[in-house]
Amino acid sequence: MKQTDAEIRHAGRVVGVSGSQIKVQILTQTACSGCQAKAVCGASDGKTRIIPVRRPDDGSIAVGDEVNVIIRQGQGFKAVLIAYLIPLFILLVLLLTLPMFFENELVTGLGALGFVALYYLVLAQFRDKLNSGFIFTVEKKK
Repeated sequence: MKQTDAEIRHAGRVVGVSGSQIKVQILTQTACSGCQAKAVCGASDGKTRIIPVRRPDDGSIAVGDEVNVIIRQGQGFKAVLIAYLIPLFILLVLLLTLPMFFENELVTGLGALGFVALYYLVLAQFRDKLNSGFIFTVEKKK
């Protein structure tokens, strides 16, 4: 993963092309070991991921092409906030406040975990709306 000009870039290969989008398979890179964001980045875990990306209007990208998938760094931080920091905040707040209402620690712990699970269920329900807020672009490698 390379970072330049507040962008996060991943090399990938186009595996599918449809009318308005292309599907890019992210390739595992050894450069991720030197990246500062590797602890929270899903691309550095050794698994291949397929990311849907809006198809450029010029139609120059075809299946098998090597491309760079680009997302602005601010959007990456937004994803970390939504996926990790907000649930952590919910968990900590509930673990600190629920004991005021319930004496049983089991109820407190399960209640806090239940609210975090509910948070992720709500995220899953609004997945399409959330995905529209993250804009990936591609550039063909030269």
